[in-house]
Amino acid sequence: MLLKTPFVTAIAVLSLALGIGANAAIFSMFDQLLWHPLPVREPSRLVNLSAPGPMQGSTSCNDAGGCDEIFSYAMFRDLERAQTPFTGIAAHRLQSVSLGIRNEPMTGDAMLVSGSYFPVLGLNAAAG
Repeated sequence: MLLKTPFVTAIAVLSLALGIGANAAIFSMFDQLLWHPLPVREPSRLVNLSAPGPMQGSTSCNDAGGCDEIFSYAMFRDLERAQTPFTGIAAHRLQSVSLGIRNEPMTGDAMLVSGSYFPVLGLNAAAG
């Protein structure tokens, strides 16, 4: 029966292949995100500071965090100098950049991080 209608058979097989592939990809992504700890030293001890309320640290919210999680540089430096129960404190900020690769101008996003970022996470920078 399937050989009599090759077009319908091909569509059915393609639909099954795409459905199974998409399901496997989504499961793999959620498996990595939800069931495996972050690849940093002591991930259970990481906290994300926020400053909710009417006097937020910065009004430049972006993909690096919501408005409550964005601190000004001066606030970060004050937190860094303060005697706190934290072992270390680090900061990051998403920044749009212009760059050239093989004499081709491009724009992209870069993550600017504090000097303590990699030591706090227990990681080494891949480059730079």
